[in-house]
Amino acid sequence: MKKLSTYKSKCGTKESVIGVQHEVLIVEFYENGHRVGEIEYPNNSYYYVRDAAENWTLGVMTKETIKKYSIAA
Repeated sequence: MKKLSTYKSKCGTKESVIGVQHEVLIVEFYENGHRVGEIEYPNNSYYYVRDAAENWTLGVMTKETIKKYSIAA
């Protein structure tokens, strides 16, 4: 995966990494340095994906949502 952007929470416990692989946008989600999951966004704009990454770091997106849509645990 080619990294495009990284977002971190103010307290430093959550991080999201936006990347692209095979022309598909992907976000990897981390908490306390541990990978929570990865979601592919094949039909969404970069802006939509950026919002998802930011929502994780702001506490809007939950672990349950990531697990539900994750392509790899």
